Amino acid sequence: MLDKSIDGALLALRKQIIRGKLDGLAHVEALLSMRGVPMPAVLPAKNANVALRGHARALICEALRDGPKTRREIVAYVVSKRPELPYDVAYRRADRLLWKMGKAGMLHHEGRVWRIEQP
Repeated sequence: MLDKSIDGALLALRKQIIRGKLDGLAHVEALLSMRGVPMPAVLPAKNANVALRGHARALICEALRDGPKTRREIVAYVVSKRPELPYDVAYRRADRLLWKMGKAGMLHHEGRVWRIEQP
């Protein structure tokens, strides 16, 4: 195994231990120190997979199955189903998807109200 690979694996393990507040940090840092590898600061983890592929689109369609809704009503539905998603992120994502789905012919809007396009 290459030294570069070992160093990378140890740095990744160190990051995982710090972010997960796990045991063994002293051992990993001792190994890195013995190998002369600099240990950069570890930033907090990003939100854990708040964007599941196709999930937001499915939630928007689910919200509109009951009938036409405004953007805010759609976002409120999305947030109720995905409480870990901050409201402002859900709003921006829903806005982008509504327009994208509208261009694709899946949705239609009249004023502020969005509805599923009937074939």
